Amino acid sequence: MNENILVVDDDADVRKTLSSILSEEGYFVETVENGKQATKISEKSRFDMALIDIKLPDMEGTELLQRLKQNQPHMVKIIITGFPTLENAMETVNEGADGYILKPFDVQKLLEMIRKHLKSETAEHVSNWMEFDQDRARKSGSDQNNDAKRKSFFESQ
Repeated sequence: MNENILVVDDDADVRKTLSSILSEEGYFVETVENGKQATKISEKSRFDMALIDIKLPDMEGTELLQRLKQNQPHMVKIIITGFPTLENAMETVNEGADGYILKPFDVQKLLEMIRKHLKSETAEHVSNWMEFDQDRARKSGSDQNNDAKRKSFFESQ
């Protein structure tokens, strides 16, 4: 399964670098430069993960975390920042971030974090899909049974 990753950063070089690294690893990558674009694309496309700069031109990364959480609650959200402070680290965790990466980032550490989070998230997604399929199968069987009852009823009339 190739996971979809959304990169949200106002720095074109960071977007290009992350897109290149992640694409080489087999991920599908979409990049945007601000929170408004990220919100809009998350309403149309499903992403397994978002890498979000904490300082965006139109909103704080923590505000975007909340918007993405509403649009895609199961998406893994990792904050990337060049301005690390204990305060913003705690705020991002309190707002629902799953991780926190410092710029300039160590590519291997970043990839390890991504793999770790996507692996655990994939297990949860597979479980959710299996439950969905079972519910759908039960409903389908129930619908077929109901259809047979209806057909029998109308044939006897």
